[in-house]
Amino acid sequence: MQDKRDKESVKARATSHPLMAQTRSDITNTASAPKLKIAISGGGIAGLTLAATLCRYVLDRDELEINIYEADPEVRTAGAGITIWPRTWTVMRHLGLYDAMSKLAVKGEKVDQDERKPAFVARKADQPEEGFNYCYVLAPSGSTTMHRRDMIDVFLSNLPPSCKLHTSKRLTGYSRLDATTDRERELDAPLQLSFADGSTARADILIGADGIHSATRYAMYADAHAAECLRAGVPSNETERWQDCERCKAAQPVWSGVHSYRFLIPTEELYTLNSNHTTRGIGSVLCYSGKDKQVITYQISGGKYLNFVALCREPDGDGARYEGKWVTEAPREELLSRFTYWEPEVQQMLQCVQQPTRWAIHVVENLPFAVRGNIALVGDALHAMTPNFGAGGGQAIEDAYILGRLLADPRVTRAHVPAPSILRIYERVRLPFTTDIARRAREVGLMYEFNAPGYFSGAAATTQTGLNPDRAGKVPGNVREELEELGRAIHEMWEWQWTLEFDEQWEAAAKELEEVFRQDPAGPARAG
Repeated sequence: MQDKRDKESVKARATSHPLMAQTRSDITNTASAPKLKIAISGGGIAGLTLAATLCRYVLDRDELEINIYEADPEVRTAGAGITIWPRTWTVMRHLGLYDAMSKLAVKGEKVDQDERKPAFVARKADQPEEGFNYCYVLAPSGSTTMHRRDMIDVFLSNLPPSCKLHTSKRLTGYSRLDATTDRERELDAPLQLSFADGSTARADILIGADGIHSATRYAMYADAHAAECLRAGVPSNETERWQDCERCKAAQPVWSGVHSYRFLIPTEELYTLNSNHTTRGIGSVLCYSGKDKQVITYQISGGKYLNFVALCREPDGDGARYEGKWVTEAPREELLSRFTYWEPEVQQMLQCVQQPTRWAIHVVENLPFAVRGNIALVGDALHAMTPNFGAGGGQAIEDAYILGRLLADPRVTRAHVPAPSILRIYERVRLPFTTDIARRAREVGLMYEFNAPGYFSGAAATTQTGLNPDRAGKVPGNVREELEELGRAIHEMWEWQWTLEFDEQWEAAAKELEEVFRQDPAGPARAG
């Protein structure tokens, strides 16, 4: 059963959040002054967070024009569930959206903010016998999950009328206006955006929040390749495409070697089969682990559905060219065949899966740059990663918040737009961090599927004998010990979620911003 809300059209409402209204109440009309035009390509979580941040922090001025260009006829979501960790909640509090989001989230047992509760639990499940938990990741306040549609709705309902959402506007490329021979000034020149319907729009700054298939990223890297690689003689062949350039080819998504089968399981149906199913009361993300496979589960929509995501690694798939559609419907029998001899709880969930979809998980990793002149990338356009931390959405929100705060500074005006300098601050703060998180996500995924070098690597059960418990019905001691060691390593991999304070990143960015304006208080005059 697929959630029909993913296909519903949602339009931006004209009502603004009360806290947004408070910060913008003293704005005066200065229609005669040229507005700074910020174009956001993509109306997903990253793009909407950026718009919300700009609207929240642009104080006492009417010099900003925000246009969100969404490729689809309506705002859709990729996937159903999203996990919200402490760093993400910090951003929501800053944006004044904590209460609205919190009402729609599924939380574990109510605890104090600083109390450690299970946020992620790993369970050995690739045997016919009942599985057992071997890892408990304890985090402040545990874990929180919600439906992506619910999150999108909160953002849309809080966009003020000054922020325009345009649908059916698929970006195809851009060109620079007011060309000049001065390279720095050229990279800050206004942009003309081109869309698939033949229309155009003008912008002073373009932010690519257009996901893993980002047209902004492709155009930016093609532009940089022609201007910097070919002219500098970096490639050996002057006709080499950016897709083949040693530096620029990182902008192309690559297959992670993993297929993901997704479905929303009605919890009423599942818990009728087993009223004591672990997912019912665990209050955290639960990972059923096995050799080369894992099943990630958590409740969404007020507990009405269980988000079921089965990840299967394919032999020699990592980095291979993927043939066929990335997302497609899959036969139920195909999914069932992948989990033969797995424990009863997995079989019970599979009984409830009727029409799964299969996703080829692609990633964008190790980009050499995230900014070129007055163009920047955020979210999956910058760092599409494997889902093993459930961190992709949270990292997109963090990107957008820091970038939005920088651009909302009152010293950034249409007359003086030090866009390259400001966007490079964002790049220095966020690109190394998200690159590292993507690396960790890959590594911890290998741990879940018993493929991490140096840790438990038990073969999957291929017969009904499973783990061969001893006569007392216990799992062999060496397996328990190795899994406990693996569990401790997984816990360490997760600790960045709450030990690295998000506000420290913003403070570092704010410090660099002050340095930019200290050196040139007026800001460099823009081209044109």
